[in-house]
Amino acid sequence: MGHSIGDHVYGESDIEFLLVDRPRSGSPHRVRRFRADVRLRMDHPEVYRDGDNTRLVPVSSLTNSVLALGARHTGSEPEVYALELAEHFLKGGRRPAEAAEVTLTAREFESLAAEGTRHFTVPGGPRDHAHVTLPRDGDPVVHGGLLDVEFFVTGGATFTGFARDAFTTTTASTDRVFAARLDVRWRYAHADADHRRCRSRAARAVAEAFAGHTSRSSQHTFHHLGTAVLDACPDIAGVRVEGSHLTRALVDLTPFGVENDGRVYTASDHQQSTVAVDVHRGREPERTEEWEIA
Repeated sequence: MGHSIGDHVYGESDIEFLLVDRPRSGSPHRVRRFRADVRLRMDHPEVYRDGDNTRLVPVSSLTNSVLALGARHTGSEPEVYALELAEHFLKGGRRPAEAAEVTLTAREFESLAAEGTRHFTVPGGPRDHAHVTLPRDGDPVVHGGLLDVEFFVTGGATFTGFARDAFTTTTASTDRVFAARLDVRWRYAHADADHRRCRSRAARAVAEAFAGHTSRSSQHTFHHLGTAVLDACPDIAGVRVEGSHLTRALVDLTPFGVENDGRVYTASDHQQSTVAVDVHRGREPERTEEWEIA
């Protein structure tokens, strides 16, 4: 008895990227993180049966289509963007698709200022954090914090004058985007501090410090945020700012005849540059302060 091939699909999932809308009118920028899934219902049984790839378009074409078309949908609703993608995948060429399914999810970043800002954070805000150590014969040590603080700035950050060795490929930049995901933990000077007020002040101080800051490096920014927390709450004795510089690189769309003038960025978090800094009130302690790992 012979065999027959039924329905067959292929596609690409979890295509993650940032779209930055930069209106030429001078209006505030808009930042959204997208994830795209593409599935094509095909009519090419010979690929499965015979291993004949003549009509099989690699999935890299699907990813590149999503990114290239995204450059002209930085201000569009996801439905409009998804419709154009689906229509694109059904157009002629060597792709014998009978149906195209495109799923887009988008999370819009929140502006850190009312008007004209290039500084953003993710919606939902950070998680509150607390950690207490109480020895049997001693006083409690109380830590508070904000976890998963994420910031993004659409331009103006710099990175210049850094050391180089034989393996350095990084180029200097005087106007780059900057993204970071970090935890801000602090140690209270005494256990009976006003924890709610400190946390509220710290959260506001971190947001305002980033919004008014020109980053010269991740290290520079993390220290700046730590000092802002200390200045905002006298009940805090020390702060640790620890996290990752998130790589947000321009996607090269020139092979597809599309100019990417700061609109489409990578959003992969698989490889991250880690940074940590302790900031103390007054003189540096005689020993390195121990911080819990949460």
